[in-house]
Amino acid sequence: MNSNKLLIKLSCLVVAICTAQSSFANEPWSQDRQWLLGDWNSQRQQLEQDGYKFTASIMSQGATNLDGGYNDTNTFKNAAQLALGANFDLEKIAGWKDTTANIVITKRDGNALTLEQIKDPRSSALGNSQEIYGRGKIWRLTQAWVKKGFADNTVQFKIGRMGMSDDFNSSQCEFQNLLLCGGQLGKSIGSIWYNWPVGIWGTNIKYQFSPEWTLGVGVYEVNPDNVKTEKDSDGFNLDMDNVKGATIPVELAWRPKLTIFNGLPGEYKVGALYSTAEANDIATTDKVHDGKHSFWLNTQQQLTQKGDDAKRGLYASFNVVVNDKATTAVQSTQQLALWYKGAFDSRPHDSIGFGIANYLVNDRYKDRQIATNTSRGYDEYDAFATDYVPVQRDELNVELNYSYQWSPAVMLRPNLQYIHQPAGVKEVDDAWVAGLSMRVNF
Repeated sequence: MNSNKLLIKLSCLVVAICTAQSSFANEPWSQDRQWLLGDWNSQRQQLEQDGYKFTASIMSQGATNLDGGYNDTNTFKNAAQLALGANFDLEKIAGWKDTTANIVITKRDGNALTLEQIKDPRSSALGNSQEIYGRGKIWRLTQAWVKKGFADNTVQFKIGRMGMSDDFNSSQCEFQNLLLCGGQLGKSIGSIWYNWPVGIWGTNIKYQFSPEWTLGVGVYEVNPDNVKTEKDSDGFNLDMDNVKGATIPVELAWRPKLTIFNGLPGEYKVGALYSTAEANDIATTDKVHDGKHSFWLNTQQQLTQKGDDAKRGLYASFNVVVNDKATTAVQSTQQLALWYKGAFDSRPHDSIGFGIANYLVNDRYKDRQIATNTSRGYDEYDAFATDYVPVQRDELNVELNYSYQWSPAVMLRPNLQYIHQPAGVKEVDDAWVAGLSMRVNF
């Protein structure tokens, strides 16, 4: 289907939804609907009060290239994710004080516009205009953990299967672009840092030693079997036969209400990790290092408040990751984002977002690519040679979006993205991408 025609149809769908909301006042699509499938005759709320919370959601992210990229033929691609979860308050269920358990199963599917149209296919991917794409089109056990609190819940111990950015290097996701959404480490050191939907064996402990300060440390397996995608059973592999080492993150979090921001809440986190798994040198063949490290800074601050609603107002986040230069192709990532919740009184739950993010490629990695091309007789970019290695530098991602919270059950997010130097290759034209995210909570 022609992408322009598809965009017109999607736009018509959005308009139809917006104009029809009053006619669905008491229907599953009404604006006050908490869940699309309803409250099960009040049984759902009763189950939550008893300690049993069940969730089901679908996220869909479509994207089409408007201009530029490696292949400028207009194409529409869609990626989707199904998530099924259950949370158990074991204090209510079994009398275990300050104890919860959680299980989540996910399924991803679809295709990525960036991989198929935007970047040079000979280049390793950096960014992605659809953040939910990746880690295979298979079912996965994403979470299966137990968390126990001690000392009035100031100490929390967690163990089981989980993603690493669930508890470390976490950040908001108000965007469709990959680098503007969620934990940043998984975008640059994905061989040892696993985000959703991958679940791995791990444990962590967090100590809230004052109302504003929390210190956390974790230990997670480095196991390449966890990212296999050949069959659905790979997503439920629980053995540790191929463990290569452990990733150990440490993070200090500060959650103040600063006078300079009129007492509005903020969160500031600094962290570091060390991986004991052997790591190949990024510039020298056959050279191996005993491990690798990274550092990060995550900040989020509410800047203004609109009226008496504490959730409405302007928010900002700034995130930086710095990786081990000896072993990592992406030396650092930087992200700056702004979003305003409830800009319009008639739409208090909607938000407008603008973000800019950058991948900075390691000079040692770039120099190796140049040397490889020189050895093969290339001194400039060749768009057709299969053995030419495109030289990667930095990639810049920009997104402007509007999040339309039709109801607690349904969210639509049209967005416009700009990608400078896709995959860091300066010879590839900058790309403009139109996207549409949709989330439905059942």
